[in-house]
Amino acid sequence: MVWAKRSYASRIRTEHWKQSAIERERRALYEKWRCIHEHEGAWDANTGNGYYGGLQMDVSFQSAYGAEFIRRWGYAHRWPVWAQLTAAERAFQTRGFGPWPSTRLMCGV
Repeated sequence: MVWAKRSYASRIRTEHWKQSAIERERRALYEKWRCIHEHEGAWDANTGNGYYGGLQMDVSFQSAYGAEFIRRWGYAHRWPVWAQLTAAERAFQTRGFGPWPSTRLMCGV
């Protein structure tokens, strides 16, 4: 019985650590993109201009960097924040902040 309690407690601590690590990673990613988002739109923005979500991604951008999110939720204005940030980060790996030319100047990046 003692070993079972210790094993359970250990699993709980491990799960808590994993969740904390994921949350820290997501917070860091949000901070990286916060300024761009603040100059682009609400996370659920769909204003009819062909750009969607909090980072104003067009459909070709979404297809290139978040195809699985489109299949699951539709266009970016319906994606969770973390999915929008994930797509943006994928683009950043090859394009930097290039897809947001005027906004990146306002943000100094």
